[in-house]
Amino acid sequence: MAEVKSMIREVLPKQGQLSVEDVTTMVLCKPKLLPLKSFTLEKLEKMQQVAQNTIRQQEMAEKEERQMTH
Repeated sequence: MAEVKSMIREVLPKQGQLSVEDVTTMVLCKPKLLPLKSFTLEKLEKMQQVAQNTIRQQEMAEKEERQMTH
């Protein structure tokens, strides 16, 4: 096997400490936008709104029937 000589020469100290500077850096990702309300909560609120509207319509119909009979 032939050795390939690189342009950078490796230098090892004869005395003292050897330090390696391999600094990890943080990688920033695109922020993920989370909904303020979950999909399930929105469905429940919509169901509740529909139920309340139905009750109001029934109450209005009952009032009209009472007024017609009097």
